[in-house]
Order: sequence, then structure tokens, then C-alpha cells
Amino acid sequence: MVAGIDVGNHTTEIVVARVFAGSVEPICHGQAPTRGRKGSRDSLAGAAALLRKLEVQAQLRVDEIVLSALRPVDTATAPLPPPTPPHCPVRSLRRPSASTPAGTGSAVGAHLPIAGLADPVSAGPVVVSVDATVDFEVAAQRITEAVERGWQIVGVIAERDEAVLIANRIPGGIPVVDEVDLAGLRCGAPVAIEVVAEGRSYRALADPIALSAALEVDHEHIHRIAEFTRELADSPAIAVTLRDGDPGPPAADDDYAECRIDGVVRRYSPAEAESLLRVRPPGTVVAVRLGALPSAAHGIAVDDAYFTNLRAIDDGAWLRRGVVETTGTVVALLAADEVADAAATLQEMCDRPTRTIASEPRAAARGAHTTPHLPPGSIVCDIGGGTIDVISPDQEVVAAGAGEAITTAVAATLGVPRALAEQVKRSPAIRVEGPHIAHEEDGRRVFLDSPAPPEAIGRLCTRGSAGLVPFSNRLAAEEWRSLRLAVKQQTVAANIARCLRAFDKPPVALVLAGGGALDDELLRTVGESLRNVPVAVGRADVDGVHGPRYAVASGLVHLYADG
Repeated sequence: MVAGIDVGNHTTEIVVARVFAGSVEPICHGQAPTRGRKGSRDSLAGAAALLRKLEVQAQLRVDEIVLSALRPVDTATAPLPPPTPPHCPVRSLRRPSASTPAGTGSAVGAHLPIAGLADPVSAGPVVVSVDATVDFEVAAQRITEAVERGWQIVGVIAERDEAVLIANRIPGGIPVVDEVDLAGLRCGAPVAIEVVAEGRSYRALADPIALSAALEVDHEHIHRIAEFTRELADSPAIAVTLRDGDPGPPAADDDYAECRIDGVVRRYSPAEAESLLRVRPPGTVVAVRLGALPSAAHGIAVDDAYFTNLRAIDDGAWLRRGVVETTGTVVALLAADEVADAAATLQEMCDRPTRTIASEPRAAARGAHTTPHLPPGSIVCDIGGGTIDVISPDQEVVAAGAGEAITTAVAATLGVPRALAEQVKRSPAIRVEGPHIAHEEDGRRVFLDSPAPPEAIGRLCTRGSAGLVPFSNRLAAEEWRSLRLAVKQQTVAANIARCLRAFDKPPVALVLAGGGALDDELLRTVGESLRNVPVAVGRADVDGVHGPRYAVASGLVHLYADG
């Protein structure tokens, strides 16, 4: 009697089977949420408890336990600035958390620190910068006096969150952008800024041609400028300047991502690395330091990392800014080191022989290949909580970022707890319009089976086991569906497409396994991401009975039986 145990980043799954002369007879199976970090003593104690529960229910005793090698993935949000393509000739001055500009209009002028207003008046438009050492009342007084003396001030950029305070005290019509980074901004450098009225869309500087003209950028850079301006289209304000030379590597105590490209390892800022990771195959990143993540605060060696900027999710859903939270980046880090003592620890807890016999990708592939009528030439894609494993007969690709990335992105964009995000990400929702009427995602208005509770009226709700669970009062049902699909597209579907770049030719079929494959919408978004690739996307049916789940746990038992 053999138990295959899959300790995942999100759930732990066990398949118990009788093995005799190379044949496998499944007896029972079960799952439970993983306790703590994957590979930790708590997670293994949870696996031991689940095994004891299955033994009691099935009235049997397992003779031997088999595991796969465990590698944890850390998934969280980090306040990274918007991504800027490496070697782009312009850079944004705004910090990622900035949200309160003032005034309206767009302008281009030469940068002038506020102290320079005491000099004789110079011809031409200027954009005045106010650093953190200058009080907003002093700054407003100096700017007002400078305008009266003849300075042509077309805009103001402030280091602190004081745009409204300054704008209320200076002549009207001057746009003010606050929360900017003034480090490295030289006097006289051209600065382009834009602020529009609340609820309006940008007309000027989100246009790559207009921005190139404003800053006099050569035509050869237009494609990099276009990539850059996509991130500006719906931001609260714009403040852009020319970049002086190629960006240097981050300082020793700054956040960084070390990437190996063409055999050379170079250190990038996380924002620069993000645009690389979207187009490079897994394994490009070798080390990451992110102060916002405890596990990576002092640097961590990784086999892969994947960043998903929340602004890209919002853009994919085409929502108006402010409807959901779009600051921050979902970061998934795949640790380079395996948990060395997992088998020994679990053997101690369960008091029976335990050993590690395979990698998770190999076990997942073996389990998924028990699917009836699997087309020849198929490759397996195991979607777990922390990783995506894509496995062909002669190649394995493991990428960070899977089901937990979806949960983290949903929690961040909606501002809800992770437990609620885990629930609302899976199924359609309704907006309750009154005690008896709700609006479905397909536009239908339906009568509720029972009166809605007062806290659900006027809110978007998911159908929970205990009734309606409200989670948003800002989104329509159709908007939430669009956002939900965009989250799944940007996190997991785009990551799978990235993995397939590592293969020489596309497979006949891509077979999705793991808990993520149970999501019907994820099956669709993966298919949409691979529309231009001649590949059929379907689901595994492990052992012909489990569906896509239990691929690793069942695969471990089959590998044990194979000898």
C-alpha cells in the first residue's frame, strides 16, 4: 500500500493505491489546504494529518510514502514602479503610489529647481521642481512672485504629496504633479507633464508621437516610446523626462533582479526586469532582492521569477482608473534550493518508510499521461498554486507564478482578504439591485430564491455555501467578469505562453493538469493566449477518475510501480 503525497504551495493532495507486480489499483484520495510555507515542518505535519485521516476513513495502513522534490514559491505584491523598457530614452518621474495631482493641462519646459527662481528671469517655459525640504506655503509664494516677475512657469513637480496645497495658492491653470523622484534630474533637462480633470482621458502625452515631439526624441526610438506610453494612458498624472544614458545597475542596497541573457548575468531594477520577463523563457532570473518581501529582503537565489503589474490587468479589462486598485506588482519567486529533509521529516512524523523519488514535473507528467485517449505528441502543463510545470518527453520547464498569483492579484485589485479572493476568483458573480432582484454577468436580471441580506444590496456578490457574500460596491457584474478574465490572462495564461517559447516546436495538444485546470475560465484564457499556435488545449483526467487534480500524487505512485 503506497501513498503518493503532493505538498503544494496551496493544497496538499494524497493518492493511496495498492501496488502489485507493476500494476496500480487506486484505493482512496484526499486533499487539504497546505499549512504554512511549502516544505516547512507545518506543511509536512499537515500532510501527515491528512494521511492519518485517509487511513481511518478507508480502514487501511500505508506501507510506504513517496514524495517529489519540494521547492517553495513565494507570491506577494510589491510596490514596484511602472515597468520601463530597458534602454528606453525617456523615464517617468512619478512614484508608483502617486495619485493626487492638481490643476489641468499639459506642458513641456526646462527643469528649474525652485531656488533658481531667485535668479534673473530667463526666456522660455520652465517646469519648477519643489524638493522635500521646501514647505508648500513657501513654494507657492515663490512661484507666485516668480510669475509676477515674468517667469514663464508652465508646470510644477513636487517631491512630497502637496500638489493640491500648492495649486490652491498659485495662479490658476498651472498643472502640478506631486510625489515625483527628483534624483538625477539635472537643471535644464526637458520635462513634460500633464494633468487632466477627474474622469477625463489623456489626449497629449500618452501619444508616442506627441511625447517624442515634446521631448525631441529621434524617430528610431518610436517603438520603445510606444511601449512606454502604454503605461501612461490612464495614470492619474504624467511627468516624463529624458533618460541620461543607459540605466546603470542598481546600487548594492537597492532592490534588483539578476538576469542571465545570452550567457551574461546583469543586474536590473525590478521594474526594468519586468518587461524582460514577459518575453523571455523561464530561467532568465537567477537572483532577486525585494525589500517588500520578507523571503527576498536580503536577496535570494531563484530558478525563476515572474512579475505581473496590476496596471496591465486594469488595462486588459479596460476599466476606468480608480474603479480598482492598480498600484503594485504581483511577484512570484521560485526558490533555487530544494527542501532537503522533507522525506526524513515526514518519515519521522508518520513512522514508516518515506523517500523522494522524482521531481514534481516528472510526477505530474506521469500522472497526466494516465488520461484516457490522450493524443500522441501531447505535453503536460501542471498548474499548481506556485508554479507552472510544462513537460514534454525530453524537456521540463518550471515557471514561477500560478494559482496564488491569481489570488494575490484579485485580493490587491479589489482590496479584499486573500481568503475571500480565493473564493471570488473562481465563479461568476451577481450585483444585487434589491431584496429580490439581481443582475447577472450576462446582463440578465433575475429573481433571487430568497430575499438578499441588507449588506448585499447594491453590491457585487459571489454565491457562497452560506449565501451571498458581498465583495465590491464599485464594479458592475460585467466589469468584474472582464477584470477576472484579465487577471487570469495576465498572470497564468501569459505565463504558460512564455513557457512554450522554450520548446522548439508547438505540441499537438497541451494537457492542463493540477487544481488550476479545474477553472473553466482559465482553460479558455490559455486557449486564447495560444490562438496563433496550432495547439489544442484540454484537461487531464488522471487515472480516468480524478479529473485534472492529483496528477503529481498519482504520478508518484505510478513511478513507484514502474520501478
